[in-house]
Amino acid sequence: MREELDLIVYGSLNMDYVGYVEKLPSVGETVASKNFSIGPGGKAANQAVAASKLNANVAMVGRIGKDQIGEEMKAELRKEGVDDENIYYTSDSKTGIAMISVNPKGENMIVTHVGANALLSKKDIDSAEKKLRQAQGAVLQLEMEKDVAEHIIQKVSNQGKKVILNLAPIVSLEKYVLGLVDLLIVNESEATYLAGIEVESIESAKEAVTIIRNLGIDNVVITLGSMGAVLENESTTEFYAAPIVDVVDSTAAGDCFVAAVSLFWIRTGDLAHSVKNAVNVATLSVTKRGAQVSLPTLEEYEKFLKEKISN
Repeated sequence: MREELDLIVYGSLNMDYVGYVEKLPSVGETVASKNFSIGPGGKAANQAVAASKLNANVAMVGRIGKDQIGEEMKAELRKEGVDDENIYYTSDSKTGIAMISVNPKGENMIVTHVGANALLSKKDIDSAEKKLRQAQGAVLQLEMEKDVAEHIIQKVSNQGKKVILNLAPIVSLEKYVLGLVDLLIVNESEATYLAGIEVESIESAKEAVTIIRNLGIDNVVITLGSMGAVLENESTTEFYAAPIVDVVDSTAAGDCFVAAVSLFWIRTGDLAHSVKNAVNVATLSVTKRGAQVSLPTLEEYEKFLKEKISN
């Protein structure tokens, strides 16, 4: 690995157990899966791999159990070029898993068992400080204890690095900690929680993004699934439409977006351009099944862009 890092990613590693169903189950209903797959996932691991596939130099900090699943997770990260030096073992809990159902529209329902992810500690974060110093920016989600997430945000900010927060799942962070975030990325439900209004359209997202930015965050993005994303900062409030594709599986699309916008912003300094490209990268990811296996390489994305332009 090179000494310099584009990104350091903090958070969860899960093994995904995915059933492809004709319809998502309602309460008390059993549905049969015609196809089934097992593969590495977890929000942070997905984001680290997505960035690496886009040619980032990226390190990850997280926890796994001392079990076969954990070994497979580490091996997959190494294969994808992610620095796994600060992925720690724990004998107190098993590696996290996610049970996912996906319907023909690519929509999903997910149940996770956090397992070893819940044991990520402030000490773990401090032990990885060398990697933070080498990085240009840091990405985190909230599949961890609240105090650990707040410790990460404060530590990254104190080092003068960009703090990129994906507020998923929803956790009520202290207001002064939110104010340290350089880029906040939320989906419709997370934006609804933060803004206090229902976010279900481009218009309501534009209203919500202003409310959220007034919490003291310089740059806010609301992702709108297959529609695209809305960005607001001091320069602009803009909607970026997603290209139309045949959706197969949206499981890791949000993670793909977070990784792409983070990397492009670190590399170019142009957030608007980065959001536009991240929408396209995430859209490409939904055309394949699975989590990490669906994440596009930079070469695949460049090919996709050429085909989109030619059409």
